[in-house]
Amino acid sequence: MSFNDFFDEPKFDFEAERKKFIDNLDFLKSMSVQEQTLYKKWLEFNADVYSMTQKATQFSKIEKSIWTPKDINNKEQTIKEIEALEPYVEMTEQGNAKHNEEWTLVRRLIHTMEFTANPGRNIKFYVKDKVSKKILGIICLGSDVTSLGARDEYIGWSKDNKFKDGKLKYTSIGTTICCAQPLGFNFLGGKLVAALVTSSVVRDAWKKLYGQTLVGLSTTSLYGIHSMYNSIPLWRTMGSSKGRIALKPDDETYDIWHQWLKENREEEYKAATTQKEGVAGPPTGVKQKTINMIFKVVGVKPSEYQHGFKRGIYFADMYENGKEFLRGEIEEKDLKMKKKYVEDSDYIMKWWKPKAIKRYSKLFDEGRLKPEKLFYGDIVGTTWEETKKKYLGEVGR
Repeated sequence: MSFNDFFDEPKFDFEAERKKFIDNLDFLKSMSVQEQTLYKKWLEFNADVYSMTQKATQFSKIEKSIWTPKDINNKEQTIKEIEALEPYVEMTEQGNAKHNEEWTLVRRLIHTMEFTANPGRNIKFYVKDKVSKKILGIICLGSDVTSLGARDEYIGWSKDNKFKDGKLKYTSIGTTICCAQPLGFNFLGGKLVAALVTSSVVRDAWKKLYGQTLVGLSTTSLYGIHSMYNSIPLWRTMGSSKGRIALKPDDETYDIWHQWLKENREEEYKAATTQKEGVAGPPTGVKQKTINMIFKVVGVKPSEYQHGFKRGIYFADMYENGKEFLRGEIEEKDLKMKKKYVEDSDYIMKWWKPKAIKRYSKLFDEGRLKPEKLFYGDIVGTTWEETKKKYLGEVGR
């Protein structure tokens, strides 16, 4: 054995890694959407336990910053607290690494779905109470997805409209729209945060940062078409996705094959992950394209490993003639905003507060209140079975 052999990386065992890849997909395929979502959350906190343990010193401070009623079992007092609540939207400082890291940690701790930073545009916000300064929820807007069937059909969009005419830059997708608990379950807080995504603070931030009017907003739900977006007058239900996206393997499994592709399918990999000529911004869907390449290499049909989970598709159409603008039929100066978006937070509060109080009162009278915060800080260092036992029933709350 030579001296260099001690430092050589182990050889890639194609068949062994192929089996691991398929075993991982079979494991994921056996799960419900709720279980798979929680599993990815568990991995998020346990893939690098040391790093997450270092951040754990901030957990207590963040947990204390989450809004809760003083005594949720005191009906009269709690209703007064909701009536006095003054939600507002606060943008994080762009380019401030510390603020971005803090927002991301809050997102990971209060949201059931794992956090993955999207390529392209990203604006992050908190939703807070003006009186207590406590966190009610969080928002992140990103570059809109290039293809969303039900949305594109509603707008009447062509590829030229979106790319050649650049109209895709005038819409965005809500990649994170999350309410902290217990506000979410007990007071329809998710509907509040979703409504505030359309507020002037968000629209103005988009315009200031990117120079385009935010004409429409897209988003999707996690668990089918029946979601918190239903019955919000500021969002329109478009339909549901087809559920034909291939399962995403665990990062550990994906990383091994990702590296193999870069080394052994260099030209094909570059072609799939490089932005098309004439299209601005970074390429979208890079990870999904890479996964599709891995499926091809290992000889597995993506159709055999589709998650099958249909998601609701929603669109906030904020202008009377927004669709005409997005189709390139009128100019930006001719846009006319709908009255409910002009009324802004006043409209949202008049709509939400009575519903929040009605929801709380019903749960109170039926003995179904859930006073606990949903805070994932305690899953660091736990087993998957322990996490599933404690939190699976809370997924989707």
